[in-house]
Amino acid sequence: MSSLDYKNPENVTVCAPKLTRSIVQSDYVTGGCFQLDANLQDPKAFQSSMSFCQDIPEAAKSIDLRHCTIGATVGHHPRSPNSLFMGGPYFYYAKGMGAILDTKKFSRTQTSRENIPPNTLLGSALDVSDRIFAPQYGPDPQVYVAYGGPGVPVTANEAKDVGTGIVLIYHSSDVDSGTDLNPVIQINGNQFASRFGHAVLLVDINNDGWEDLIVGAPYQEIEAVAGGQPQYGAVFVFINRQGQFPQPFSHHSGFEPFTYENHQMLFPPDKQECEADSLSGYGATLAELGDINHDGFQDFAVGAPYATGGGMVFVYHGSRTGRIGLPAQVICTPKLATNVPLRGLGFAVGLKGLDLDGNGYADLALGAPLSDSVVVLRTRPIIKFKVHLVLNDGSTRIPRNLDSLPDCTAEASNLPGYMAPKVRCLNTKIFMTYTSVDGKPCKPDVRYRATVLLKSDPPTPWLHELWEEMPAEREEITTRPKDSTCGSHDFVSLASGTLFHDLSIVPVSFIGERSVKDYADQADRFFTVNRSASSAALNSPGGYLPIDLEATCRERMEDRSYKYPVELDQGTAKTVRIVFRDTKLVDQTSPVQIGVRWVADLPVPYPAAGDMDQFPISNPRENSQLIKLNFDNDCTVRTCCPRLAVTYEVEVSRDKHGPVVYVGDDKAQTITVQATVTNIGADPAFMTSLVSTYPPTLLELDPTLGPGLNVAPNAASCSLANPLIPGESQKCLLRWLVVAHQLTVQMAQFSVNSTIITGAASPVEVHGSPTHELRVNVKMVVNVSVTGTVEPNTVYFSGNASDGIKSISAENQIGDSRLLIKFTVRNLRNHSLIPASRLIVDWPYEIAGDIKESHGKYLLYLLDNPSVVQHQFSIPGEKETNMTSVICDSQALKRLVNPHNYRIFKFLRPSSDSVPVNLGRVDLPSSHPSTYPPLSPNKMSQEVPGRSEYSDKQQKRLMTTVSCYNGQLRCVPITCDLGKLSHKAGPITLEFVARLWDNTMRQDFKEFFLTKLRLSATWRADVKYGIDLGDADHTQETIELSIFNNLEPKPIVPKYTALYIALAVFGGALVLAIIVIILKKAGFFKRKRFLRKPKQDSTDASKPLNPAAAKSTATSASTTQYSRQPNVPTRGYQAGTMSMTSPQAGGPLEEGPVTQPAVSANIFTFEEPSGHFARRVESAAY
Repeated sequence: MSSLDYKNPENVTVCAPKLTRSIVQSDYVTGGCFQLDANLQDPKAFQSSMSFCQDIPEAAKSIDLRHCTIGATVGHHPRSPNSLFMGGPYFYYAKGMGAILDTKKFSRTQTSRENIPPNTLLGSALDVSDRIFAPQYGPDPQVYVAYGGPGVPVTANEAKDVGTGIVLIYHSSDVDSGTDLNPVIQINGNQFASRFGHAVLLVDINNDGWEDLIVGAPYQEIEAVAGGQPQYGAVFVFINRQGQFPQPFSHHSGFEPFTYENHQMLFPPDKQECEADSLSGYGATLAELGDINHDGFQDFAVGAPYATGGGMVFVYHGSRTGRIGLPAQVICTPKLATNVPLRGLGFAVGLKGLDLDGNGYADLALGAPLSDSVVVLRTRPIIKFKVHLVLNDGSTRIPRNLDSLPDCTAEASNLPGYMAPKVRCLNTKIFMTYTSVDGKPCKPDVRYRATVLLKSDPPTPWLHELWEEMPAEREEITTRPKDSTCGSHDFVSLASGTLFHDLSIVPVSFIGERSVKDYADQADRFFTVNRSASSAALNSPGGYLPIDLEATCRERMEDRSYKYPVELDQGTAKTVRIVFRDTKLVDQTSPVQIGVRWVADLPVPYPAAGDMDQFPISNPRENSQLIKLNFDNDCTVRTCCPRLAVTYEVEVSRDKHGPVVYVGDDKAQTITVQATVTNIGADPAFMTSLVSTYPPTLLELDPTLGPGLNVAPNAASCSLANPLIPGESQKCLLRWLVVAHQLTVQMAQFSVNSTIITGAASPVEVHGSPTHELRVNVKMVVNVSVTGTVEPNTVYFSGNASDGIKSISAENQIGDSRLLIKFTVRNLRNHSLIPASRLIVDWPYEIAGDIKESHGKYLLYLLDNPSVVQHQFSIPGEKETNMTSVICDSQALKRLVNPHNYRIFKFLRPSSDSVPVNLGRVDLPSSHPSTYPPLSPNKMSQEVPGRSEYSDKQQKRLMTTVSCYNGQLRCVPITCDLGKLSHKAGPITLEFVARLWDNTMRQDFKEFFLTKLRLSATWRADVKYGIDLGDADHTQETIELSIFNNLEPKPIVPKYTALYIALAVFGGALVLAIIVIILKKAGFFKRKRFLRKPKQDSTDASKPLNPAAAKSTATSASTTQYSRQPNVPTRGYQAGTMSMTSPQAGGPLEEGPVTQPAVSANIFTFEEPSGHFARRVESAAY
């Protein structure tokens, strides 16, 4: 560490902070400082600087107390030539300390250790100043020293500012007090471990007479931009607040000159030639450079020794406001031609404004300790360039009558943007000169090449590269004083500049200019510090005109009036043709402003170059200029105060809500705005025009008004006069045609804003309003129909109640009625396109049931997602796809469609040309009700009307009606986005397939003979403008499904059931008794007996037996076993005879031939159980 001795400038003080001394077998890292002569020889030690460590009590017992590093920083000040200021950051457990050594009195003092935690590292940086506070007594300023402590203390202190870094400022006049110094100012960092105070600099950067404080924080974290990495390293600039008060303060007043209220934080810029990485150590070094650009403000440098590539140094210029702009120069190792690679460049930055080569400019020395190198940079002298733009006669005044200029409409036809039917051009000459900023004479035969970039009416960021200061010529134009005032009247500014900028209107341009976008890549080289400033031109009208020039030597001539001798510069001057696109839109009250930027091709010095005056450089802050060309009228030298009377007349269709246009109406509609302006004052009003802005998607300017009115796609201009002379009155009319067929941009309302504009520098007294706003409502005349059908429209339910939901496995078990519900939407109006619309289907999901429950019983069970039938336009050459643009709400369908996953019969699809709708999130329109009426527990019933004369009048039949809007059903809205709806595209049909839940009908509607189910669908336009559907803004359709009860009615129970039963039993018993009596009288109950027939001989078998013989035979055969086989055929039968004998008559009932068997047979007779007849049966026995 070293410092110049202001008392003896030829002497240099150097320090060795790691100087070690051995005392009684103990090593003391005392540090110390020495004084060298001009040849850097004959060192003389300051013994007092080495004794701080040795004087610490108990230093011999602790190595931490023997490690002091005095001289880590050192400084002098001319106000106190005998004082040597030193810092020892590791003094006393690394608390750190600041020491002041009086080299004349051999006395010393140090800062107090109170309230300094260990590891604060106070004294890591220092700087000395006598312009921080005003003296308390007398005129002589007092010297103050600032010490930085960037360490992170290891302590249990709970203070929030511990570890953020610290800067303490001490009053050096207290050296002779015999006590340790206490700080008068304490400034803490604002971020933990940022190493705030690693570097400290006191310098007057705004030239107000008070030195400002600059503090480095090389590990301050900077928030990362989106998608980027956080950056580290910052520099804090604290402007001394003494300059804000008329009377300065001393430190005894308690005044704080440095606060965070007016501080500025610097960090490496994003876009630069040398990229700095996130851990560059930016702010590790601060150095005063002096006024290296000779602008009257002190400059400083910031080192970033750990940057990629070997280190970087940033050079900043001071300014009048104290606000620091972007670095004027960035020095990095790739830019330096050295024999060895540099590492750690910027670890030390020095010379503090010392001029090594005597050329009047301070030089700079940079240390690179990691490569054992020191780089000395010599400052090149600065020359100032200036661009001159004059007319052919050498003047800078434009003729008053612009229509007298040459017509260049054909040449300007390639220029983009608005142009009037006739375009005028002005021929000018442009050339470039240079001078020395120090007033040194230049060589006339030396010329420098430069590329110049012209732009009309440039934005301020483009012109000044975001510098804080404004050049004098720009400030002169902005704050130009007026020769007269406009009196006490209320004047308004009808400036055209802002309006033209918003509309991208370029009244002035150049022949041969190029667009900003096309020239953007080449324009970056004109921005030497902040290349992002070039993007400011993208937001301003106009283009670029690049020109190559040669700058010639021209001495400064600010002291005398000068008319440019163009004849002396014929060899270097070039022609520039200025284009006035519309002479009526040129403001003649203010000069035409042309921005200029340049890049000079200057010779580059080599390392062994002797005279730096041969290698000048242009100030990077002065490579731009604003040229002004004035008009030849009185209002450019004095303030003209015109007085205007303005009235507006408007013609537009209206309804009950005010002005309105109907989109989709085939009738012709127009909007007319007419302004009348009268100059009732004594001064002319230049560039008086009516400018109206309007929505180009809905309105188009009437072409019958003539060409040249559309100055922008959304603006029309009508020139009244340029100028409007006193007493003159002019009218201007603008008419628009309403684009009635379709609207591509939705809007509920639009405005036609009209403004009377005049010259930018002319305040105007206006009688009436200079502006007029016509707010027009937008409505669309539509004719949309919604029709619906349900197939079948009549269904029946019958049978018994099923077991419930879990017993169902397929859709046919839900019910017998499979329903196909269709809703068709049509746009019936020709030449009408509705950009977006939605259909809301109120789906009757469940019945109301118990309203206290969250769910009811199913009514219509939706089987599948809805399908759509939609006509699609066929595009030639493209394959037809069966797709649809209809999107239905996926959330509602997820809830409704087959929630129990029953088996669905896919072969029962409704239409062959239908396709499934797309699913997505579709919200209800804001104009549609979001809820249904409250549920009702009671069903509304009424008697079925129109009974036929043949029906049973005694049986009362009831009917009920259920819908989503009478509280009987729980409904879910299915919202479908239909997209664009036009008459030409045809209808859109939505199809829903569902089953009627029969079990619900059997349980809850069995008492009703007829149930009418009403289904509704609502169409609403999803647009911002109003919809004119007559008296409504929507269309609704309701269809009805008739559900009949087909259950068998129960029998009617008689009133006297018991009596009827008793009478029936008694009648039955009476009839039975009568029958029994009759049968008894008829002998039915008398027992009958049958006699056995006598046995006949086999030889006389053919003869009939008499009754007596038969009886005898039957008696004798009573003991004989009888065997019967009726259906079994037996061989040996022969023809015989069977006879039946009546018991009463005793004769045979029937006779016939009988075949006798071949064997003997016994013939028996028996009596039937009823006793009526006796049958004789002949049987054969084997």
